[in-house]
Amino acid sequence: MKCMNCNVEDVETDDNFCWNCGHWTARGYNFLKDETNRKMIENGKVIKQNLKVGVLVSLLLIGIITFIIMYSIQGKELFLPFKYLKKQVDNMVYGYNTSIIKTDNKYNKVSINDYNDAINIIKKDFNEQAYICDQDLELSQIEYEIETNYAIPKVSFCDIKIEEAQKIKRVIDDMYALFPNIKGGLTNITITNANTNSEYIARFQPMYQFVNINDDINDYNKVNKTQILLNSYYFLNDKMLEQPITSVVEDNWYVKDATWESTIAHELGHYVSFVIYLKEHNLNNITFITKSNYEKIDNLLKEFESNNFSLNIVKDALSNYNSKNNTNLDLIEFAKTISTYAGTTDKNNELIADETIAEAVHDYYLHKNNMQKSSYEIITILKSRLEKL
Repeated sequence: MKCMNCNVEDVETDDNFCWNCGHWTARGYNFLKDETNRKMIENGKVIKQNLKVGVLVSLLLIGIITFIIMYSIQGKELFLPFKYLKKQVDNMVYGYNTSIIKTDNKYNKVSINDYNDAINIIKKDFNEQAYICDQDLELSQIEYEIETNYAIPKVSFCDIKIEEAQKIKRVIDDMYALFPNIKGGLTNITITNANTNSEYIARFQPMYQFVNINDDINDYNKVNKTQILLNSYYFLNDKMLEQPITSVVEDNWYVKDATWESTIAHELGHYVSFVIYLKEHNLNNITFITKSNYEKIDNLLKEFESNNFSLNIVKDALSNYNSKNNTNLDLIEFAKTISTYAGTTDKNNELIADETIAEAVHDYYLHKNNMQKSSYEIITILKSRLEKL
């Protein structure tokens, strides 16, 4: 059928209006004799959809304005229901509580002018995630006290229960009392998700490249984090914390009486030796990296990771031990008097001396003057070297 207005020919016989121009057809003319139906047209054509589109746009704008007003009032807390839902979904997917905090963020092409800028961006990264944690004033107070007392820019125990956070704080308090000269090197202590559940309970990471890692040092200063990470699989799940630590490691792996929380003393033991190493090379930290210190820090880190620094400490401790006790232990035998972990070797059967030192510190934390004689010799060297700095 042809439209009598625009002459298009493929109008269906049962159409009331032309699909091309919107004018009524012969059938439509009869349809529009009804007064009610006639309101649908204007000057013989169907009313366009502009009005409906305008209504939809208006509703959209009202929705956007409403969202902006609510966000300005509630801020990121507006998303808390989604945060709670995500935690529940993650719990169902993994079968246990996980951390919602991200510790592996990286930033590029950021202007960092000095050490304070470096610290501020580390704080900002965690602060912007804080809204997704359960808000607990007592937990925040624990975090604040650790930060303030030990010059640690950011402590994040997001969703750790108060009782567990208090236990962790006691470990940190005791360690800084035993080694009062170690302030200023750590950037953060944070709950996180390890790559696998068994990867670690707690971990000391001397350097995590955080800001401008892919950028030329001639154009951008860089920022590193020196951090202790707590595996959420253990520290957010009561079922794990209620079990002895031997449920995941063999007997005598750690020093006697080790607990989930005391492994943090082991990690701080790594930090103690790292602080000594840095200070003996006239550095307090490796947080703010510039063109002038980039090469020095890079070379120092490679040397520290080579095991030589820690190995020399353990060798000196062994010499003192054998002399005092009239023994002739070798390095590995000496280390294993502390714990199995302390005697860990690499693929070349060379002692991983940094673990020996960390376990000696772990022993000192747990047993004080009742620590193993081998641990005592290591601790004596650590304290002596720290006191000279």
